[in-house]
Amino acid sequence: MTNKSTEEQMAEAHAVSEKQYIISAPQVQGILRYLFTRPYGEVVQGIEILSRGLKELDPNLGADFVAKNINGKK
Repeated sequence: MTNKSTEEQMAEAHAVSEKQYIISAPQVQGILRYLFTRPYGEVVQGIEILSRGLKELDPNLGADFVAKNINGKK
């Protein structure tokens, strides 16, 4: 396993950020709970993305509505 530079990690994060995902609050909490058990240097970027980078879904829209529109299905 090789260590990636910060620039490489940021480039990967940018490439991934172009896709849009719906993730529930309990899923975020579960992931964060796991990440907090790992060495900080290994997970700091992921923790930052999950704690600050996620945008809240409009409460008038359900996640299933968004997912159906993305897939082009009803």
